[in-house]
Amino acid sequence: MAATFVSAQRAAERKAQIKQGLKEEVKLTDEQIASVMAIEDEYRPKARAIKTDANLSDDDKKAKTKALAEEKRSKIEAVVGKENLSKVEAFYGSLKKQKAEGTDGNEGGEKKGKKGGGKKENGGGEN
Repeated sequence: MAATFVSAQRAAERKAQIKQGLKEEVKLTDEQIASVMAIEDEYRPKARAIKTDANLSDDDKKAKTKALAEEKRSKIEAVVGKENLSKVEAFYGSLKKQKAEGTDGNEGGEKKGKKGGGKKENGGGEN
């Protein structure tokens, strides 16, 4: 039960980080953020279902995932516009990169610095 609580807490923290980033970095309105988050919530289980479907080949999974991503992208573009869509995608890309590098826990909502910058464990005060 404790593991479920910790997982839920991490998910809530992740959502808060995403909302803050969409507001501060992408400069979306609160309405746009709510819509983007709702779209993400709608598509996350669909993507997970494709990924875990043992009846699909790897090629079928890739094709279905790509089609689903395009559908989601179109919905987000309708909410935020073409220019902001590229900013949203870049923001999500930076989150994926952080997660892959293991630097997922962005303390206190500090803004991301230059792309590809060196990792500093002590935070250093640079911008």
